[in-house]
Amino acid sequence: MTKQEFDRIRAVQPFRPYRILTADGNHYDIRHPEQFAITGNGRLLAIGMPDNSFATLDILLITAIQRPIPHKRNGARRTRRRS
Repeated sequence: MTKQEFDRIRAVQPFRPYRILTADGNHYDIRHPEQFAITGNGRLLAIGMPDNSFATLDILLITAIQRPIPHKRNGARRTRRRS
């Protein structure tokens, strides 16, 4: 990924949430364009987290952007009742 690619993603109107996938298997959901910032040299990405902390990622370790963000499953499956 490059700084220019993130600038293009941020500029899409209306903004579409996406998931950042990293080389170590982690993922980060971006639900608002102001939730992340890129350093001036374009090497680091800072992502605001729900608990008011932030994660800092090296852009070179980002492997993919996933859109749309997959829905969460609570693990329970409904069984179909047959009549």
